[in-house]
Amino acid sequence: MIVCSCNVISCRQIKGTVAPDGSGPRTAGEAYDCLGCSPDCGRCAREVRTLLAEARAACATQCSSCASREIECAVQVTVERMLEGIAVVEDAAAA
Repeated sequence: MIVCSCNVISCRQIKGTVAPDGSGPRTAGEAYDCLGCSPDCGRCAREVRTLLAEARAACATQCSSCASREIECAVQVTVERMLEGIAVVEDAAAA
């Protein structure tokens, strides 16, 4: 379901900004930053905060250590890992 019409962001994308250990963005603005955009009209901010809370609650029931430490945005970490994987493949191809 689309949560933010201005940026066309889905609830899955919002929840995806929360890392498996429950760390990640705590505010709507931080979630927008993780997704590489910024809030426009702001009508979705309340729903974004609710989705972040739901994602954290799901982590808490699974691992009981959620949000115990701060880490980088889950989306950014995923992109960096993907880029590292591409670099490894390119290095292997060049060798």
